[in-house]
Amino acid sequence: MPDPSTPSDRTRAPAFGELRLETVSDIARLLRTHPGQLSWTLYKAPETARYRAFEIPKRSGGMRQIHAPIAHVRDWQTRLAPILQAAYEAHPSAHGFLRERGIMTNARTHVGQRLVLNIDLEDFFPSVNFGRVRGLFMRSPFNCGPAAATVLAQICTHRNGLPQGAPTSPALSNFAAAALDRRLTRLARDNNLRYSRYADDITFSTNQPQFPPAVAEMRAGEGDALKVRAGEALERAVAAAGFSINHKKVRLQRRSQRQSVTGVVVNARTNLTRQCVRRVRAMLHAWKKYGLEAAGAEHFDRWRGAQANKRATTVGRAFRHIVYGELSFLKMVRGADDPVFLKLCAQLIELDPNPSKFVRQMAFGADDYDVFISHASEDKDAVARPIFEACSRLGVKAFLDEAHIGWGQSFTTKINTALGASRTVLAIVSSHSVTKDWPVLEVNTALALEANGFKKVVPLFVGAPDLSKLPLLQAKDAMVWKGDPDMVAKRVQAALKGEAPRRPAEVAPRPRWMGGRSATALPIVGVAPRGVAVRVDPPPILPPPRRTLWEWIFGRRGPPSSR
Repeated sequence: MPDPSTPSDRTRAPAFGELRLETVSDIARLLRTHPGQLSWTLYKAPETARYRAFEIPKRSGGMRQIHAPIAHVRDWQTRLAPILQAAYEAHPSAHGFLRERGIMTNARTHVGQRLVLNIDLEDFFPSVNFGRVRGLFMRSPFNCGPAAATVLAQICTHRNGLPQGAPTSPALSNFAAAALDRRLTRLARDNNLRYSRYADDITFSTNQPQFPPAVAEMRAGEGDALKVRAGEALERAVAAAGFSINHKKVRLQRRSQRQSVTGVVVNARTNLTRQCVRRVRAMLHAWKKYGLEAAGAEHFDRWRGAQANKRATTVGRAFRHIVYGELSFLKMVRGADDPVFLKLCAQLIELDPNPSKFVRQMAFGADDYDVFISHASEDKDAVARPIFEACSRLGVKAFLDEAHIGWGQSFTTKINTALGASRTVLAIVSSHSVTKDWPVLEVNTALALEANGFKKVVPLFVGAPDLSKLPLLQAKDAMVWKGDPDMVAKRVQAALKGEAPRRPAEVAPRPRWMGGRSATALPIVGVAPRGVAVRVDPPPILPPPRRTLWEWIFGRRGPPSSR
């Protein structure tokens, strides 16, 4: 590396940290690869070895071409993406592909305005060609040498443009649009307008009676209709920045109409259209009526086409992700305390009793538990509470009814929510719990979910309970309560990590009071008290009782007496 005291180095800041990027070897060291591998992949390998092309449907109709990088190109772009993102100094008007910004911050800029003008840029990513990307890498803040800039541009472009689907394209598009943001911000300021950009979506808004002709011109259309087109000054500013306007997607929205910015309604406050809420309700209704797989197949056939249905490995799983994505969008726009969102979540909890971690965080928020402690009220002081405290000391988030159900909250809702949100269930089985309806129902429900691979049940026997109401527990490797809550908490923690000791699946031990002998364990086979194997159907998953919206928000008063 050259001596930093030389005049040429004093006038030039190092790029990408302390590594000065001048040659192919410098890029190879940055990307932790061999220069030969880099050159062969970029200049010799066929296109199919670098990118995978496919289409996805647009919301406005038609198909969007996606080129997703694969193999080495994907790895290199993944390493470059955070570096590019960190180097970008976000313009105040840019909201796309940035942390702490998004469609909501973009939409809030235009809430309550008399007129809203939406403009789309044509071929936004492909218009940022190889030459522009190479020039970006040669300028500040990268300051790469010509050879290094050429290699980086080759890595980040495809078919002479930024590929849609590449992890480096969002940050590079923001770099390329920096001049556009400066020009349009100046234009908006000169004409007393508000301006924002989310990727290729440009929005102006104003409280004036009409837009200045420099930004938008009204023309007579068919009949009495008026058409809007971009003004001459706006056209020049966009063209000077190296982009072009898609004239088919220039829309002027008045206050008397529904005004939307990047899919969010902005008339009086940020909101969603009725169609969005109805779509989520329809998806939940189809899930409930026809089942997850059938609802997913119908959804893909209707909206994504037969080819998308064939590509989906399990349409039910993909449909489930879409439902949660729609709900997440609803929560982001309308808030976590919105009654419509809460009501839809209540329906979803009844349909999906064991969501993934992301889903639990989205739907349950803080009520995301590692373990659900099932117990009878008589075992609370001596067993359940000490175990709960021991779990807390280990950093295991456990659900205990007395700690998490407040006065006025619905006992049924909290129990169902916590049981659904927990991956592991600690079943405290005693002579008291086997005579109570609620503990038996909780354990049987958890065992049914475990049989389908959804949960893990860790039994803890207190004394010598009668297991006639819980026959599936007789074939499980259970712990015996010896008054040591720390030992139980460590066993639960091990189960959460998947490190819990397991006996061979074909042999399951019996408690000592049953003779200490082994019995053959099948997925849904229990062992009768006299040692005769009997088939036991898994207990049904009982949905929570129907409740009104008032009860969902404020809860029912008073727990059931059967606990």
